[in-house]
Amino acid sequence: MHAWVCKDLSGEDGLAFEDQGEVSCGPGQVLVRTHCVALNFPDVLITRGKYQMKLEPPFVPGSELAGEVIAVGEGVLDIAPGQRVLAMTGFGAFAQEVLVSPPMQQVMVIPQAMSDEEAAAFNMVYGTAMHGLEQRGQLREGETVLVLGAAGGCGSAAVQVAKAMGATVIAGASSPEKCALASAFGADHVINYRSSDLREETLALTNGKGVDVVFDPVGDDLFKPALRSLAWNGRYLVVGFAGGEIPQLGVNYTIIKSVSVVGVAYGMSAIADPAMNAENFERLFDWYDAGLLKPHIGARYPCASLPDALREMYAGQVLGKTIVHF
Repeated sequence: MHAWVCKDLSGEDGLAFEDQGEVSCGPGQVLVRTHCVALNFPDVLITRGKYQMKLEPPFVPGSELAGEVIAVGEGVLDIAPGQRVLAMTGFGAFAQEVLVSPPMQQVMVIPQAMSDEEAAAFNMVYGTAMHGLEQRGQLREGETVLVLGAAGGCGSAAVQVAKAMGATVIAGASSPEKCALASAFGADHVINYRSSDLREETLALTNGKGVDVVFDPVGDDLFKPALRSLAWNGRYLVVGFAGGEIPQLGVNYTIIKSVSVVGVAYGMSAIADPAMNAENFERLFDWYDAGLLKPHIGARYPCASLPDALREMYAGQVLGKTIVHF
């Protein structure tokens, strides 16, 4: 069994495709033959030592995959060999065979109609969007959401989930191409925040009221204008910092409009409350079957080109999700 191993924290240049020997399945574990993996921004950060979860080389990076169950360990009753599954691992997914160890890692049987590519692209971004908007943002039908980075993997999922929840969605993106893509995902309005004033456009679209929820996986220089775009009692969801810089908050601003700034830590939340996560994915899979959710695959790579795919992601040149076939 071969895997991409991070030999040093130099990013893609520190990866090597190496033999890892045979993998055996212990009690409670599920062994999956990888069909394809999806890339996420934490994957490029962890190989540079810049992610909050820091690993010492050598290690196998990769956070999510889709494949076929090879074997299950003693005590595993809800998954059987031969089933197609998606898995979120945190790390270790960039391998031909992956040993998944619940509850710290997730593995789920996927809907019959869902392709392997869609399954690999589904867990992290839709799980984050659902947990952020439902549990952390308390989004309600009829409210308005501003989604930043709306053409990326997490942002595109948030647009679709917010629409499925009955919200009005304003999508923010950084180019005409990305704005068009966000509109295709179902956004009611789009703003190019590199050529327009984000706050002014948002207030104009909401008749001066502002939005009820901001979903922000970007951070950086978008934070302040997006925060000032919130309505009274608005909720600002801090999802990530794909823009680079981690913004600073003057907490006095939260009093001015009685707003909440809320962190979204989907992975650890799913571990802490598996029943909540299972209920979320039951709804997500139902919405997928109903045609309300559709992962956008922006790029596909063969296994040998995985470092190139990560390099493109780090450069911010990705639309939707990137898939690597094993």
